[in-house]
Amino acid sequence: MSPVSIRLSTRVGGAVLAAALLAVPFPAPVQAAAGPVLPPSGGVVYVTNAGSGNVSSLAIGPRATLTLLDKPVSTGGETPRGIALTPDGATAYVVNSDSDTLSVFRVGARGALQPDPRIVKTGDEPWGATISPNGRTLYVTNTADATISAYRIGPDGTPTKLGDFKTTSDHPKQTVLSPDGRFLYLSYADTDETADSPPRVITRFAVRFDGTLGPAQDVAKVGPANYGIAISPDGAFVYVTSVEPQNVWGFRRGADGSLTPVPGSPFPAAEFPVGLKVTPDGQHLYVVGNDSDTDSPPGGLLGFTILANGSLRPTADSPAPTPDHAEVAAVAITPDGRDVFAAIRDTNEVAAFEIGSGGTLKEAPKSPFLTGGESPRSQSIAVRPAPAPTTPR
Repeated sequence: MSPVSIRLSTRVGGAVLAAALLAVPFPAPVQAAAGPVLPPSGGVVYVTNAGSGNVSSLAIGPRATLTLLDKPVSTGGETPRGIALTPDGATAYVVNSDSDTLSVFRVGARGALQPDPRIVKTGDEPWGATISPNGRTLYVTNTADATISAYRIGPDGTPTKLGDFKTTSDHPKQTVLSPDGRFLYLSYADTDETADSPPRVITRFAVRFDGTLGPAQDVAKVGPANYGIAISPDGAFVYVTSVEPQNVWGFRRGADGSLTPVPGSPFPAAEFPVGLKVTPDGQHLYVVGNDSDTDSPPGGLLGFTILANGSLRPTADSPAPTPDHAEVAAVAITPDGRDVFAAIRDTNEVAAFEIGSGGTLKEAPKSPFLTGGESPRSQSIAVRPAPAPTTPR
């Protein structure tokens, strides 16, 4: 069995809106009746814990330090993975892979997720969750039945299913949306893939006005086992991680949603690169990497500078090590682009870093920070928006 199958999964393995509704324009998003939700200064990090079936909420303090807001809250399901928040930060959505459900959480005044979430049925083995830039639509990848479920998000955060849309390949894993919301991109991975497995594809869907998806089209080829996909904030570039054979693929995105490889792609990465994220200014990319044996490249958080043509150049300090080169599952960046957080699977912690000159990373004081949960997996971490600070740190 490959390392992927050992580490990543606990299990192997439409209807569309009525025509009359298609002509009805979406109402403008409104805040829930509870009123504005105000986060603590610095924002909040959320971590889904697959092993303990709950979600941790940690307040971000000065110099990227983290403080657990309250004990983790149960999702009411098994093996929570992907998490996504509405743009107003009022609602969080968590998929539960082993119970085929979606947990809908309200966010409290201090930023912690509130207990007793609403439970919504999904497809077979949901894995990831993505919300449209306008906050009106939620997309969930169902890895065992090769579909993407689309949900319309109501004013109070309630999701209503729009339909299930077939993918072109098996085991869909993560989606990203172009900043204008016109195109959805999808990566695929199976837990049994190795370096000798056939190449995979990246699939593009056109997003219709009502949030439903047009026909799937394959627009690029990549290596096997692509658990992570990210897009630059201006929509110019798309990046994909391949666990096998340990690299990052880069693509320039056309106006029609097409993908063209950037010069030098793919780029070498450390062992087991899963999650990745582009900074809000589009200048740097951070990729999780691991060092499970002494013969592999050093693990930790890999940093890349994104050049003008989309090519990647390692930052001066890459990779920034996690404690004992611990296995990192997912990465998130604050909206102001100052801090990076990495969920550590085998120690149930979050490693925290400040982003410095040239994209170099400085570890936060007392990092890593315990989450109170167990075993975060891919797509397990997200940061909630917060007001930008008025004075430099």
